Amino acid sequence: MKRFSRLLPLFAIVTGVALVAVTSAFKVVPQNKSGDAMYQFIYTPPTQNDYSVSSVQDEGNWSYAPNETCPNGNVKACTIQASHVDDSDPNNPVLLSSEDITATANGSGVAHVTSTADAPSLPSSDIANKSN
Repeated sequence: MKRFSRLLPLFAIVTGVALVAVTSAFKVVPQNKSGDAMYQFIYTPPTQNDYSVSSVQDEGNWSYAPNETCPNGNVKACTIQASHVDDSDPNNPVLLSSEDITATANGSGVAHVTSTADAPSLPSSDIANKSN
């Protein structure tokens, strides 16, 4: 019995370290009001400086970028938070066409995002456009 009581603190420490390792291995994904996982995407023009409405609205031109930030502005598309994704690979989710990105162009033909399918359940800060 005395030997068991000496091993008990060691067992508690090992168990604690194991729990920390297991629980910290999982990323916390933000959620919208409906509880759907939200992923951040950044606009990547198909050609340099292509900020046309059709290119901004093309979901294929948006890349997963969880840590990107955009300077303030409302001229060019930059990042969006989206729940309409194929997340079968959680390290590289793909934006689906059902995200329904809407863009508007300024007088120079440069487009910025005005809404997405998630817009009703998101604060406006989840669509980030940048200055020219």
